[in-house]
Amino acid sequence: MIASIFSAVASFTRGLFNPANYTLPNLVVFVMVLMCIQYIPIETRAGVSPIKTIVMAVMPLVLLAHFRINRALILGIVYMGWLFFTAGILHPATFRASTILYTCMFVITFIVTYTAVWNYHIFTLDNFIKFMRLFFFVLIGFLLAQQACLIVGIKLLPLINLCQILNRGIGANSLTFEPSTLGRLLAVMYYALLKCLEIRNGEKVTIKDIFKGELKWVSIFYIWAVLTMGSGTAFVAAGITSLYFMRGWYFLFAVPIFIGIYFSLEYFGNESFSRAQAASIATISGDADVVRETDGSASMRIAPLLTTLKADFSDPDIIIGKGCDSVSKRNIAIGNVYMGHIDDYGLISYVLELIIVFTCCINFRSLGSIYFFTGTGGGIGNISYGWGLLFIFCCVKYFYDNRFNDFIYEDNELIE
Repeated sequence: MIASIFSAVASFTRGLFNPANYTLPNLVVFVMVLMCIQYIPIETRAGVSPIKTIVMAVMPLVLLAHFRINRALILGIVYMGWLFFTAGILHPATFRASTILYTCMFVITFIVTYTAVWNYHIFTLDNFIKFMRLFFFVLIGFLLAQQACLIVGIKLLPLINLCQILNRGIGANSLTFEPSTLGRLLAVMYYALLKCLEIRNGEKVTIKDIFKGELKWVSIFYIWAVLTMGSGTAFVAAGITSLYFMRGWYFLFAVPIFIGIYFSLEYFGNESFSRAQAASIATISGDADVVRETDGSASMRIAPLLTTLKADFSDPDIIIGKGCDSVSKRNIAIGNVYMGHIDDYGLISYVLELIIVFTCCINFRSLGSIYFFTGTGGGIGNISYGWGLLFIFCCVKYFYDNRFNDFIYEDNELIE
């Protein structure tokens, strides 16, 4: 199994040098992967990723070459228009074109992805399932390689993205920015596989099914990753994923299992689980300051939600924002901000963000909504992995909304 994972990585690398592979479907796959990962030796851990910036700079040309009028295009234009209006017209003193344009690059990249998936039908259901499984195993392959290095005492090896000393046992970040990012990404990918298999098979995946067929090794490695990557967020995300199975008699069956897992992790003193437990208790308190004191990492996603719920929505600064970069980096780091871009571009911008997300990517009455509000802090912003998760959700929504149409199950020529 390990050999097949690294064989897939080698095959992907060879494909980069084949001109025949540079097609719209492959471009979108590349962009989805690029947004989800962070290869630190090249992209670094600070500032803007040069690779992502270069790729996104090409997206306007791709959009023109494959232009289609759709929901993502219309909503994206409205959203970008508001950003320029509130930042440039209402707050000209703090206007920064580079900041606005960088956000617009993410939006345009999303529009290209949406157009390719929804208008050009670049994925069949089976192809997307294969892509998700392959991507999942590549991430697991890097995680296992990093953990093997940590076991033998190698704490830094940039080639495999082992670039930071976490001091969390064998906890590692695979091909992402940090373990918590990996925890969210693997959870969303696992959920995407569950939904896609549900659509293909015409019935929900049961607990018994997750250790059979295409899900067998995915499930085994997912559980391993959650337990060992060193992230409390991974436990929270896994808990959200488990809600997929909570229906009917499965609920009665699952409750004692989760109780057993809970007390087992308590007994063995799993540090990541303890952090997740503490952050959950702090969140229930409803006090953003308590969350910040309990877990600095979790506060970046949870505290903005709690702060926003207590905001004064009659305040003009809340409605139209305060202009570009109105919040200090320190406040951003500890989550002392509102959700989305409310601080900079106002509540109107956040409403437009939510319309884009729940019109183009996520069905509101789904687990995707919980992932969105807890995993990415309920906003899109300029965080690449957040957009990467939305790209995955966009594909899941495409298959779900078209589940009664034959074209998602059949190989079709790319519509030009």
